[in-house]
Amino acid sequence: MATNVLELRPHDRVTARTMRGAAITTLDDIRPAAEYLAAKVAEFGLKAMIWPDLATLDAPVDGAGAPLHGSVFGWSPEALAPWQVVDRAMRSPFLRAARVASEPLLITRDGIRSRSRSANRLLDHIDLTELETCPVSAASAIVIPIHMPLGQVGAAILTPRDASTGELADLFDVCAAPLTAAVWRFITGYVAVSRDERYLPTEGLLTTREIECLSWVAHGKTDYEISIILGCSHAGVRYHVTRACAKLGAVNRAQSVFRAAQLGYLGAPLAPRKAGGERAN
Repeated sequence: MATNVLELRPHDRVTARTMRGAAITTLDDIRPAAEYLAAKVAEFGLKAMIWPDLATLDAPVDGAGAPLHGSVFGWSPEALAPWQVVDRAMRSPFLRAARVASEPLLITRDGIRSRSRSANRLLDHIDLTELETCPVSAASAIVIPIHMPLGQVGAAILTPRDASTGELADLFDVCAAPLTAAVWRFITGYVAVSRDERYLPTEGLLTTREIECLSWVAHGKTDYEISIILGCSHAGVRYHVTRACAKLGAVNRAQSVFRAAQLGYLGAPLAPRKAGGERAN
């Protein structure tokens, strides 16, 4: 007699348990998911330092508020102490690279490399001599940036478990893809259950004119200057900015610009293209 019961083979049961342990849907899932990530990273002889939000550098905690860096990811209090000096930590080349790149990076004293080797001129401005004073003592590290909705940036810094391990280039090519997926799953899940929703913007649908006005406000233009640029009245600019503020649930112009940027309405303007498709400098 046919039934609707799905019989799982032993391998399927293990996979199902593993995936449940990796997913974060409640605060109680954080520690099992962290343990899964730590084990996944350890398969490649690495250990991970996880930062869900580079704006604060608040260390990840489990549902009971217990720190995870020491108890799960294997970092000693001495190794974590330099990260508590936030001004110094913010200057870390590892975190600076994570802010301006969206793919895994291999960072050594000799340079910064991505798997795709795509051009990123912002990485060229990072002073790698500062690795000498970086809170992470490893000479090289794999950095996995995680760029999330609403402008939040997280990152994982992966370093060898064995301090004598040398060049990471070959390992980087092997582990970057699977570990990026695991890190993305943990950090985005952690943020989803931990984020304070009181500070999230509403999804306001802005008009083209409202976006234009806010974009010029973000670039420091006054209402009078914007009216000249857009060829409309001074009052018209104020009207469009006020309407955008209301739609975004913002209390003033500064907050409206911030929330519009979070939602991806604003960005750095692209240089005009020259003949042949290249962008002008």
